[in-house]
Amino acid sequence: MESSTEATELLQSLFTQPSQSGDLDLGGFTITIGIALLFGLCLKTLYGLYFNDNEPQDGSLARSLVILTPAFTSIFWMVQSSLVLSIGLLGSMSFVRFRTPVKRAEDVSFIVVSLSIAIACAIGLPMIAGVITILLFTYTLIRNYMADNSYEKEFAIITFNTKENITLSDINNKFKYLKLKAEFVSSRTYDGITSLVFNVKKLNQQLHDEISTGLAEFDDQAHINIFYPNDRLGA
Repeated sequence: MESSTEATELLQSLFTQPSQSGDLDLGGFTITIGIALLFGLCLKTLYGLYFNDNEPQDGSLARSLVILTPAFTSIFWMVQSSLVLSIGLLGSMSFVRFRTPVKRAEDVSFIVVSLSIAIACAIGLPMIAGVITILLFTYTLIRNYMADNSYEKEFAIITFNTKENITLSDINNKFKYLKLKAEFVSSRTYDGITSLVFNVKKLNQQLHDEISTGLAEFDDQAHINIFYPNDRLGA
């Protein structure tokens, strides 16, 4: 217990904080920002690992995590010793808005994680930031392992756009012939073109050519599209 306390005090001494008189320890500030930058790079890597190949990624947000983490750290490092600056920070942050809405809650979560890591670095407790990063990395590995061993990774959407008068039962019979578990979702006719949408489970890329060839027997001019969405229809 004593050795753990001494280690914590040693780390806090490296992350020298600004004094009440406003004196700036440039060395301590540089170390703090450097550590925060490393954690930002870790978050960028984790963002890419968290969202696997079948899920959309926001490349701009991933790159911004490298900037956000040291930026947040510098703010909290400067205001933590001044009540006036802290109150002023609350007022200034109220005017900050995302010009482009962050639609996915998980993207917002990564920003919150960056914020918590920045606070940990600013108060001289990088071990807490390390624990947060390790826990997130562990959860990411478990999540990806479960996704790789589930059918969701092989889930696909097939759209069949044709001008011919083709019955739904004919297409379903073709899917059964190809041994596909297809589920009819919707149909729409516009300007003489009928669009049929199907959900298909356990679909791998090796069957793409067989699907295109099989559906082309009904209409060789038809447009056939195969999508791999983010776990659910329309994502």
